[in-house]
Amino acid sequence: MKHKNYTSFYLLTVLLLVLSTLLAACGDSTPTTAPATTAAATTAAATTAAATTAATTAAATTAAGTTAAAATVAAATTAAATGANAGKPLVIGLINTRTGALSYYGEMFEKGLTIGLDYFTKGTNKIEGREVKVLVEDDSGSPEKAVEAARKLVQQSGAEILVGTPGSPQALAIAAINDKELKKIFIVAPAAAPALTGANFSRYSFRTARNTDQDAVVGAAYAASLATKSKKIVSFYQDNAFGQGANAGWKEIGTKTAGIQWVEVAVPPAATEFTPYIQKVMDASPDVMVLNWAGTTGAKLFQQMKDNDLFNKVVAVSPVGDAATIKAAGDVMIGTQGVGLYWNQFPKTAENDYLVKTYKEKFNTFPDIFAPDGFGAASAIFTALGKTAGDADPEKLITAMEGMSFPAPKGKQTFRKEDHQALQPMYIVKMVKDTTGTYDFPVPQLIKEYSAEDSAPPIRKK
Repeated sequence: MKHKNYTSFYLLTVLLLVLSTLLAACGDSTPTTAPATTAAATTAAATTAAATTAATTAAATTAAGTTAAAATVAAATTAAATGANAGKPLVIGLINTRTGALSYYGEMFEKGLTIGLDYFTKGTNKIEGREVKVLVEDDSGSPEKAVEAARKLVQQSGAEILVGTPGSPQALAIAAINDKELKKIFIVAPAAAPALTGANFSRYSFRTARNTDQDAVVGAAYAASLATKSKKIVSFYQDNAFGQGANAGWKEIGTKTAGIQWVEVAVPPAATEFTPYIQKVMDASPDVMVLNWAGTTGAKLFQQMKDNDLFNKVVAVSPVGDAATIKAAGDVMIGTQGVGLYWNQFPKTAENDYLVKTYKEKFNTFPDIFAPDGFGAASAIFTALGKTAGDADPEKLITAMEGMSFPAPKGKQTFRKEDHQALQPMYIVKMVKDTTGTYDFPVPQLIKEYSAEDSAPPIRKK
């Protein structure tokens, strides 16, 4: 059955989408091979720091174009921290993936955090009079190493706030040990598994990244609207925390449409030969394939799907992934549609203007899908400490952060009080050929922006 005129899919390496626990983004998978370098993703990128703990600070340039929202926060937080915090550096422990399959996601996330700190501190690198020190530990895509890194940052380096990480398995492991043992505020990003703000909720965890339920709210209803003949949707996903969570979320939304049949094809995260799984999709003869994928195997997956003529047989709907994955897929993506997390030309905010401008100046490329998550993490920390006069006491920060809104590149984000998930805009996009000469791969064209409220995910906290 042909669907050439409206083939649609949302690529993610992030899962994948980053991960499987993506893109994903989230990247949120834990493949064992390192990501392939692409010109679009890594042109003139700055050399990544050593994998051992290292201090990073925001650049000393004055932030331009500060928005009214950011300026208001800054004006309210000009007084230096007092009491026990006076003159004491603020140590932020960043658990990031600097080596391994999701290192590309980790790189863009870390750069976004650094640029965000520069923006909100106006180049002073101080919050409430406290000098900011960002200490980085590499989790190498391993949950065990992520836990070791969190303990080291808190117990040996004195980190008062934790931030990270691209992989959902790593983030889930950190959240668990933090909830029982470390008890520090943990800013979660880019990890996208719904469990982090659902079944595995911790009162210390606040996620600035979107989760895959937000993809589903926007994308699954769209997918169901395309399943008009057999009423059958095949869900193709990585069999890990990210993929399982994504499948559950999309299934919940998609099957609300009467008569929809949901067929699942779960793929081992380490798989590199996808033909047997692609055959399962074709054997099911669905109207639509929902694709949730993250990591560097995405390019090979899409090529094998193309080689099997899958995109001309089945409508594919998926979160649109990072630039490297899009470039690897090439012109096969032109005309497809899907859910967009972020594209540097979409948001019309001063924060995004600064992120794009500074990213280009520093790294000679554009910010990719998870750079805004890092920038948003910096904003959340800055805004919250403004409310506590620089006091990083977890109980005070929890009170300040529940229901707190903060400026971010995509627009205003708000930590939902019930589960600490940041509500944020999402996009439906169509992939088109770039006619400006700026990009050598298909680019997303905005079809519709969903508000933070319209894309709000179900509350899954128990």
